[in-house]
Amino acid sequence: MKKSLVAASLALVSASSFAANYSIDTRIDAMGGAGTAASSYLTAGFHNPALVALEPDAAFGILLPVIGIQYRDPDELVDGLEDFGGVFDQFENDPANSDNRTAAANALGNLENKLAYLSGGFGGAIAVPTSTISGNFFVKGYTEAIVMPEVDAADVANINDTSLIPGTNYTLGSKGRVLAFGVVDVGLALAGNIEFAGQRIALGVTPKSQKYYTYHYEVAVDNFDVDDWDSDANRTEESAFNIDLGAAWQSGPFRLGFAAKNLIEKDIKTVVYTRDYTYTIGPLYTVGGAFVTHLLTVAVDIDLNEQKRFSATSGPAIKDNTQLIRLGAEFDAWGWAQVRGGYIEDLEDTLDGTLTMGLGLSPFNTVHFDLAAQFSDNNSYGGSAQLSFTF
Repeated sequence: MKKSLVAASLALVSASSFAANYSIDTRIDAMGGAGTAASSYLTAGFHNPALVALEPDAAFGILLPVIGIQYRDPDELVDGLEDFGGVFDQFENDPANSDNRTAAANALGNLENKLAYLSGGFGGAIAVPTSTISGNFFVKGYTEAIVMPEVDAADVANINDTSLIPGTNYTLGSKGRVLAFGVVDVGLALAGNIEFAGQRIALGVTPKSQKYYTYHYEVAVDNFDVDDWDSDANRTEESAFNIDLGAAWQSGPFRLGFAAKNLIEKDIKTVVYTRDYTYTIGPLYTVGGAFVTHLLTVAVDIDLNEQKRFSATSGPAIKDNTQLIRLGAEFDAWGWAQVRGGYIEDLEDTLDGTLTMGLGLSPFNTVHFDLAAQFSDNNSYGGSAQLSFTF
């Protein structure tokens, strides 16, 4: 099931559309996601629109494509769901067998209070820096999913009840559930420079069109089938307008950046089954600093507020809120090759600390190919790749 889940998520990403900025950028992914002050003009629309204008002498650039995926399952929940159906079938076939009874009760109990996360995305951009108003037209898609079984304690008690006789049909109240959210942005980041107190400050704005998707898949836990979670019956769709703002200051190698993304808050409701869920996409405010030279870049980003995601009117609370600190560095071998590394820490403790790393090749400073990888534990990993051209 694990491979199927990853494949299904990729299909969702490519069809409708990792993590708080709702975008993929392989270079910045390898640097822990610290892009508010350190991203290039070519991916500025993903991180901070002001950065489009911070390099007015930069060349025309094309990013096409970037794609990535991240999978987090520290408790091996997906394996547990994969195994449970077979274990429960054995128990139903011979409920008098004590080994079957114990195995089924343990397999169900082991699913309780466990979560798995998966996110992925793609993007592309065209950037035109000028000495007046610089522009970056971009398209990006992002999907995130959470697997969250809901175990009914009565099911465990009934399985352990030795008074139940063979041949009894067991109807489980426990649920297997997937909640997913996807967004596709089509935006135009515009930025220019002003002089203030002898300092150059870039200001940017991104008006954008957004398409939102939610998926809510709910089924008896013994019938969980990942191939069914993204069916049309489980999906809602909405369209909306939104806006990002950004500012950046640079003096020598030092940069400061500020980004405010998705300033128009929107609540998107899922399909209703036994639970009613709402996904909130709302403002995220981030400050960043960077030290940028031709050979070395060091960057840090700090989210100023918590990012909310799914909420429910009833049932178990959903632990998916995040507030991230991101650190990253890049060593550039004279413009031809790059080595990158970083670290991500979640102040909300939803996500484990994550190490990031990556490589870049940029022959003649024209063709740029980048790879990134993320690791947090033995069962959580991610990666992305992108190709871009500057002329």
